[in-house]
Amino acid sequence: MIVSELVGRTLAELGVGHAFGVVGSGNFHVTNALREAGVPFTATRHEGGAATMADAFARMSGRPAVLSVHQGCGLTNALTGVTEAAKSRTPLIVLAADTAGSAVRSNFRIDQDALVTAVGAVAERVHSPDTALADTVRAYRTAVEQRRTVVLNLPLDVQAAPAEPAPLPALPPVAPPRASAEGIAALAALLDGAEHPVFVAGRGARGAREELRALAEESGALLATSAVASGLFHDDPWSLGISGGFASPLTAELITGADLVVAWGCALTMWTTRHGRLIGEGARVAQVDLDVDALGAHRPVDLGVVGDVAATAADLLGAVARRRGYRTPEVRSAIADRGRLRDVPYTDLTGPEGIDPRTLTVALDDLLPAERVVAVDSGNFMGYPAAYLQVPDEFGFCFTQGFQSVGLGLATALGAALARPDRLAVAALGDGGALMGAAELDTVARLGIPMVIVVYDDRAYGAEVHHFTGADHATVRFPETDIAAVGRGHGLDAVTVRTPEDLKGVEDWLAGPRSRALLVNAKIASDGGSWWLQEAFRGH
Repeated sequence: MIVSELVGRTLAELGVGHAFGVVGSGNFHVTNALREAGVPFTATRHEGGAATMADAFARMSGRPAVLSVHQGCGLTNALTGVTEAAKSRTPLIVLAADTAGSAVRSNFRIDQDALVTAVGAVAERVHSPDTALADTVRAYRTAVEQRRTVVLNLPLDVQAAPAEPAPLPALPPVAPPRASAEGIAALAALLDGAEHPVFVAGRGARGAREELRALAEESGALLATSAVASGLFHDDPWSLGISGGFASPLTAELITGADLVVAWGCALTMWTTRHGRLIGEGARVAQVDLDVDALGAHRPVDLGVVGDVAATAADLLGAVARRRGYRTPEVRSAIADRGRLRDVPYTDLTGPEGIDPRTLTVALDDLLPAERVVAVDSGNFMGYPAAYLQVPDEFGFCFTQGFQSVGLGLATALGAALARPDRLAVAALGDGGALMGAAELDTVARLGIPMVIVVYDDRAYGAEVHHFTGADHATVRFPETDIAAVGRGHGLDAVTVRTPEDLKGVEDWLAGPRSRALLVNAKIASDGGSWWLQEAFRGH
């Protein structure tokens, strides 16, 4: 056995779920070691796509994923996806080949430790054959227990050295921190004193759905989520959906009317709070999080509690007084009637330019199976699939927007599809992001994944067009592109949609064998700048 084989076998025994990458000479052996040990591997057409697929797989499966890349340029190609994962605290292990210590003039040589540290990932290294097992286990534990993206650098000379196989050390589970009695008492007092409490759950609340629902019922709180936790309370009659820029008018009104907002594993960023204006003047704010550094990081809070979300909610259940709070018949009726954006009347803009994005997305929401996993790219269009496409739970929406990069959507959907093969994967992309990530259409076709790829095609980088009103838009507008033909060229089914009637092609595909993916090139009418974009650019 050599070190690269030991590293691959060790990660397989530790339980990584799936590996993605582009294989070169530097990561050839470690990738094959993973495969031989039973870890599924998906070869992608670009390392950037591989990084985002691994990120999405980890988010939607609940298991750590692996990205495998060549030294130097393989890592730099993956860097945007690695940055997104690092910012989003995704448990991801990047196996990055590295030049040998003696290869000081190698054209592949860069300071990989400094590179990944600069984007927020954790730099680790296999130092020698004698430490290879411990180095690999340490990288895995950091990724899983601290929810970090870890780059494990594998110098070529160390990879090729002989290694003695050894059993894994015992890895006792690490119990999450439990909130202190003082923290529980203080938060219970805030809940008991609130007439209109609202809970906003973030990614840190995954796995705590039932505990939060029980506590909200006891304390009379309404339920909302950040964008990344969309779907957590989707079938609850007291659910307001997403808090922030994607919120419906009623959701914004009810959150602003709260006298207590409790953030559960949620950072309360400017996106979730509409630059702070969504939290009413005079409202108290409490925050529960595993990480003390997260408390008050984005806005001041009246109370910060360090603790596991599910355990904290369970401990509070017996400490709060039962009250109706915000849960009145009038509020419940309003949520049922006007809780979703699709319930809000609008003037249909469908015309010569194409279909209204609202009309398109409402129709897709009705057509596509309820058991779906939706992935959304970045751009002016993104609010429509995020807010209008309902998802069955928190594993039905994959939102790789921690770095706000255009072009990650298709790879996100691919990773989510592999994590959740029981659901129809839906990729919602702009034309810019679709063409940026078009290399992975080959991966879609090669894997035979029967997903739906919807391209909201406004022939532009729409966010810039609508933000810089009155300016010269020659740099951000483009000629008509037949993106449906691009899909067909990769072996996908494709349909172009300009009117609601053109959606018959989607109906036909859904009714058929779904033997290959469907690309929907939706030529959309200009919305003059989406509602969420106007809100977002207040911070620019």
